[in-house]
Amino acid sequence: MTFTPTATAEGQPTTCRCCGRHAIGMGISRMAKSTDDPGYLCGECILLIEEIKRVRRMDPYELAALDGGVDAVGEYIDSIGGLTELAEFDELQQRMLVKAAWQGCADRLRELIRKGDLPF
Repeated sequence: MTFTPTATAEGQPTTCRCCGRHAIGMGISRMAKSTDDPGYLCGECILLIEEIKRVRRMDPYELAALDGGVDAVGEYIDSIGGLTELAEFDELQQRMLVKAAWQGCADRLRELIRKGDLPF
């Protein structure tokens, strides 16, 4: 499996290896070579570091996490009421919709990992 790099060329944290949010300076990679990605994590995923290290196949977890995004988007749309077309949303509502999807996926992914539920 290929991961999104979690650090810049200078080694600064960028993207959480697990959920894709903003990473901080703690990773899960063994860094066998200096060119290996550090596998940085965000603050919330660091709390699950032992469980995350046990997960060998993220793809099925990522697919199951999409359900969390769908649920979160549905809740957000319900909360603003009446709008059904993206074109009807103002810029803030569009951004909040995407935020709900992203956060919903990440939260569901951590929930699956925390519970040890295998989505396959």
